Amino acid sequence: MTRYSSSSLPENDGQDQFAKAFHTGPDAMVITDRDTGRFREINTSFTERFGWSREEAIGRTSLQLGIWRNQDDRQRMLDTIAATQRIDGFEVTLLTRSGDERSAHVYGCQIELRGQVCLVLTIRDITRLRAQEQALRDSQERLDLALDSAQLGIWDWHIPSGMLFGSIRAAVLHELPARDFHGPFGEFFACVDEADRRRMRQAYARLTKGPENDYQFTYRAQLGSGEVRYLESRARLYRDTDGQPLRMAGTLLDITEQVLRERSLEASEEKFASLFQGSPDPICVSRVRDGEFIEVNPSFCSTFGWQAEEVIGRSSHQLTFWADHGLRERLFEQLMRDHSLQNVEVQFLTRDEQTITCTVASRLIWVDRQLCILSTFRDVTRRLQSEADLKASQEKFYKAFHSSPDAITITERDSGRYIEVNEGFHRLTGYRPEEVIGQTSVSINIWADPEERLNMIAALKRDGFVHHLEMRGRHRDGTIKTVDVSVEQIELGGLDCLLLTARDTSELRAAEARIQHLAYHDALTDLPNRALLMDRLKQQIALLQRHNLRGALMFLDLDHFKHINDSLGHSVGDAILQMVTARLEASVRQEDTVARLGGDEFVVLLTGIDGSRMETARQVRQLAEKLRDLLAEPMLLDGHRLQITPSIGIALIPDDGATPEDLLKRADIAMYRAKDAGRNTVQLFHASMQKAASERLRLESGLRMAIARREFSLHYQPQIDSRGSRIIGAEALLRWEHPTQGPQSPASFIRVLEDSGLIIEVGHWVIEEACRTCARLLAEGRIAVDEFSLSVNISPRQFRQNDFVERVLESLHKAGLPASLLKLEITEGIVIQQLDDTIARMLRLRQAGVHFAMDDFGTGYSSLTYLKRLPVDSLKIDQSFVRDAPNDSNDAEIVRAIIAMGHSLGLELIAEGVETPEQLALLEEQGCHTYQGYLFSRPVPFDDFVALLPDGKTKRAP
Repeated sequence: MTRYSSSSLPENDGQDQFAKAFHTGPDAMVITDRDTGRFREINTSFTERFGWSREEAIGRTSLQLGIWRNQDDRQRMLDTIAATQRIDGFEVTLLTRSGDERSAHVYGCQIELRGQVCLVLTIRDITRLRAQEQALRDSQERLDLALDSAQLGIWDWHIPSGMLFGSIRAAVLHELPARDFHGPFGEFFACVDEADRRRMRQAYARLTKGPENDYQFTYRAQLGSGEVRYLESRARLYRDTDGQPLRMAGTLLDITEQVLRERSLEASEEKFASLFQGSPDPICVSRVRDGEFIEVNPSFCSTFGWQAEEVIGRSSHQLTFWADHGLRERLFEQLMRDHSLQNVEVQFLTRDEQTITCTVASRLIWVDRQLCILSTFRDVTRRLQSEADLKASQEKFYKAFHSSPDAITITERDSGRYIEVNEGFHRLTGYRPEEVIGQTSVSINIWADPEERLNMIAALKRDGFVHHLEMRGRHRDGTIKTVDVSVEQIELGGLDCLLLTARDTSELRAAEARIQHLAYHDALTDLPNRALLMDRLKQQIALLQRHNLRGALMFLDLDHFKHINDSLGHSVGDAILQMVTARLEASVRQEDTVARLGGDEFVVLLTGIDGSRMETARQVRQLAEKLRDLLAEPMLLDGHRLQITPSIGIALIPDDGATPEDLLKRADIAMYRAKDAGRNTVQLFHASMQKAASERLRLESGLRMAIARREFSLHYQPQIDSRGSRIIGAEALLRWEHPTQGPQSPASFIRVLEDSGLIIEVGHWVIEEACRTCARLLAEGRIAVDEFSLSVNISPRQFRQNDFVERVLESLHKAGLPASLLKLEITEGIVIQQLDDTIARMLRLRQAGVHFAMDDFGTGYSSLTYLKRLPVDSLKIDQSFVRDAPNDSNDAEIVRAIIAMGHSLGLELIAEGVETPEQLALLEEQGCHTYQGYLFSRPVPFDDFVALLPDGKTKRAP
């Protein structure tokens, strides 16, 4: 036992130091009698943590104060001290004066103080530590439960070391032991199919080289049983401070059932589609909710006379399909009650209002979560008519017999001699009734193929009848006709006879052949269409590979062809396409293929070229240049002298692709590169073009995300009146701040917005935002209504929207902005299309107070033509003329002419791109005092623009 007494301590210095350490320590400390537990001394920390003052605690025991939640803990502590003379980190739960529980570690030993055995105890509060540990355990448990419920495994790969940690679920999915995995990366993925591992490495390589960090990959795990498991991994790549890959962490999900289910569904849908489309009986699918048809097969169209596009989206009531709508309602109720109909006889009206009788079978099915009706029809009109004829009286039969447009004959079954023939027989064969009665078909030789006659007799003996057998008949003049033959056995006066009906289907077969031809040819030019082109291209690829030859695919698009259609009409456009077709066919070899894909797009397939890739490229380019020159020769149509130029893209076979799809896509990419290069050019495909196309796709995807994430903003460039150095307006300009790549050049994304159609949504936002900010300037007194205008550029595609005028007026109303403060800048692209409609829209907005400016004036050939008719208020002189005007006499003269024209028409003039005092001086000399450009200020954010407008006075931009 450690013994302490007043005499054993140092003098006052020692006691003072002990007392100071005791009372100022951060942990609660007490001195108690060992046997009674009575407190002899407590420190300040004990009072703060447990709430008992020194006066309340001294002289009382811990049991009296109720400090021990479990009194057995005190006895265990005393037993431990008795055995080891001290305690070190004894964990207990204690109670404060208010009853709160505190977790604590107790440290201490026993001492002898003035002859009395005492305990000196230090109580360290670990309540917060235990709470944090419990929260961590709870969080881990919730994570484990979430992962288990989602059937997700997790993995974490330390890339520099190659070591990977995988959860139990992740290990089991790879058929590893059911425990946490910690080992080499390759061991974890050992069960993965080699091809998938190669693709996985390629995907990882792309990820490390690109800006993205998110990773998603589906691969196959080969199980020991031979089964294949499909796993989907989603992960994120983390990099070190130098941007190098450091680690990847992600999840793992077994999607085997989903993959197998999708494959099974695809196979099922393919089988259904084949049966549906190939069925000889008419089939349709209609919605129960509104009765609208959602699908019909070709037999439905041929039977009832409608084209599929005329039927789909319309109801049977709208088509007047049912002859008896009351019967339809009754059958619908029966179908909904019994869930099916079987062979109900119903009359329907065809497109030309003919009534046909069908047996109908219907059942309820679900399509895209919608309750629908699948109906199958069988046309029994002819059969019923035949039955009715046979049951009719002899007089009616005679009239029907002789008035029928079809050839009808009655012959003795055994001898084949004709008993009766009608007028239709005469029209079909040229033989009159009196010439054939008593004769046989063999004696007058009316069947072109005796083998077909024998087949008909065999079918008649086998089945007792012949229905719709196609045969070839011979007219008495030798003409061969295709006829549809039906034969029934009848009895006349006890004599077994045959009733034969023959219908001339020559024209029908010719029409079917024409339809078949049109399925693979363009209706306007009679050139092969896409389907036939792809078939020929597939054959040529195989042929060229077999004979070690080369070929090429040229993709031609006519430049500005839409302008001709819009201005001169489609009849002129069609005539041009036919002339282009004639020129192309006359310029290629007979073994080559010229095809039209639609619109103004043509493809030329060149085959059988011998030589190296370079030699092939040279020959094909020469031919392409020849075609380009040939197509560019003027055409005279309806008094118009027109010139059409093509943009041509070329893909070499097999160098640029091994499949028709790849070759056509790459020729298309090369064609668009030709358009980007200024049109009327030839471009051969290069791998870099594919990258450019992918980059454009990436940019378009980024723009769609930018709309969703609101990454666009407006900058404002002041417009200055040099006579008083006043800001009289501004142009709102679109800017894009990419979250990872920073500010993007408008030159790189504005065209993509226009081509993709996103400009419609973005353009509407620009108008709304410009109106809102301009209204704010007006409310703050920064601008005056009659001394300021805000200009907004309008794209042609945006202007052509049906609701463009309404949306502009709505934006003004929503912002509370006077219409006179808004100026819309239009370009030649808007003006030259549908001029009358353009003027009508502009006048509606002008009546509301909106102003218009002609942007980039002088750069297009149509501006001068239409200027006097357009309700514009001002002209903007393009910066391409302003830039070199002080040094280039031609540009200076153009600027003078534009200014003079604007003055003569009473229009305001604004010069763009003014960057030097010399440019401004030249403009002022010619009478143009309004300008914008870097000489005064670049386009700046809104707050910076506001700073240029203190009290409405101009301040020079920094």
